[in-house]
Parts: sequence; structure tokens; C-alpha cells
Amino acid sequence: MSDYPLPAHHLGVEHLAVLDYVCLSATLALPAQTQIPVTLEADNRTGGWRVRSMFGTVGWLTAEEAAEFPDMERLRSAGMTASTTAVVDLDDVAVNLGLAPWHIARNDQPEGTVLLAGGVAAGLDTSMSSDVQSSQIEALGTACVFVQFHHVAGSIVVTVDDAVLGLLGQATDFELLTQLLAQAPIAARAYIADGMVAVDLPADPNNLFAPSVPSLPSLFDAPLIPTPLPTPGEDTEDAMLSFDPSEYLESTEATKPKSQRFLTTPQFDDQPATEAFEALFRKHDLGKPDED
Repeated sequence: MSDYPLPAHHLGVEHLAVLDYVCLSATLALPAQTQIPVTLEADNRTGGWRVRSMFGTVGWLTAEEAAEFPDMERLRSAGMTASTTAVVDLDDVAVNLGLAPWHIARNDQPEGTVLLAGGVAAGLDTSMSSDVQSSQIEALGTACVFVQFHHVAGSIVVTVDDAVLGLLGQATDFELLTQLLAQAPIAARAYIADGMVAVDLPADPNNLFAPSVPSLPSLFDAPLIPTPLPTPGEDTEDAMLSFDPSEYLESTEATKPKSQRFLTTPQFDDQPATEAFEALFRKHDLGKPDED
């Protein structure tokens, strides 16, 4: 049975779900306030999830509680488990499930890439891309996607499913990432809300990588980012093989000033924003004159 590793946090912030049903024979045998790795196994009898650790079952996520995390049904349908951590404090168990729109990505991790661990939010300049329009990003709502980094002409370009999503910044500002890109294809999780995008980069230089994530059956018939229709006579297959992110990137001189990149605080459609995400985009509003 394949396992789907849930993110340890979103942009450095953990979100725990306290279980209503706890197995005391397992939890009382553990020291108080102990964090342990756990696996969520689908309980098809109840419609919920069994939370299992190396010490045995520590609790259950009921069907009612699981309804708050609808994307988990993708794992159940695929016959997969989910791995994460839980904090056990005697008769309390809090499982790190994350935020419902963000804990399971809309797309698959790019094949052959190494996945970065998260912890630090980096805002993405989507105004640089002529490949993905702002309306397409807004249409994604509140979502998590896997993105891939490319070192192009001194800049770090970010793509999602072979479409240029935006510019992370100059390569000189991300020296470690640039060094990693010289050794292997690198991917990361990106979080989207209200048309704005933040990439989750490692916070700990001694813990740069996260477990790779297996593919999941998609719930959507259409591509995550719709591709433009080919022009008559165009060899679509050859065009895909010769994909070059730099062809879709506008000149760096056309970049909007940072103060104009993020004009509003994101409004989440399913869950409140994390403190890290709010702070990331709110800081760009500082120093703007008050409007009458």
C-alpha cells in the first residue's frame, strides 16, 4: 500500500486536529507531550481514519471529522495511507493534518525531481509570466501545487506542469537553491490564495529535503493550468519536447515594483490564512499611503 507524506507544516506553521476518540491503552503508556510519527489508515467500516503508530493505534478520525478534510478521500479512493506526526499528551492526541485546501496538492510532484522541505515563505512574482494569467491563478482558489525551479539567465523561474508560474528572484539571492539546481531537478510546494502564490522553502539548512510524494489520481478532467491551443500546422509534440521556460518569461526590466505585486490580503475560501501567509503578503502593504 502506497503512502502519501503530508507536509509537516504550511510555510512554517503547523495545524493540528485534536481527536475525539483516543485509544488510552496506547497513549497512557507514552510520556506526556510526545511527538510521534503516525500513519492514517482508511477505516472503511466507519468512513473515518485509524491513526496508527509504532506503539499501536492511538486514536481515530471519525467520518464527521474526516468530512472537514475532503481531499483525504482522494487517498482513500487510491487505496493509500497518509503519513504525518501526532502530539500525544496522556488522553489527548493532536494529529498534524494541516489545512484542508493545502495538505494535499492539486497536481503530482514533477517526475524525477527532489522535493524541498518547507518552513520559509517566499512570495512569487507572477506578473513576470506571460504563460499563466492572473485570472487563471485566481481560478485555482485556495490550493497547494507542486512547482519546479529553473535557473534561467540569472533568475530562478518557477513552473507548474510545464507552464511558467512566475519569478522567484535573482539567482544570487538564492545561492543554495542555485547550487542544488546544478546537481538535480528541484521541486517544492507552493500555496495559492486569492491569486497570490508563496513557495515553501527550507528553513533548516541541515534539513533541506522532504520525502517524495507519489502520484494521485486527479479529480479534475482538465489540466491544472489549461494550455493554449496549438496553431494550425504546429507540431505540438516537438513543441513540448523543446519547452524552454525563458521563452515565456518577460524581460526582468518589466517587473512590477515589489510594493505593487501584492495589493490585498488573501481571502481564503475554505480555511483562514496561516499567520505566515498573511504576514508574507501584508508586509508588502506597509508604507503605502492610507486611502481616504
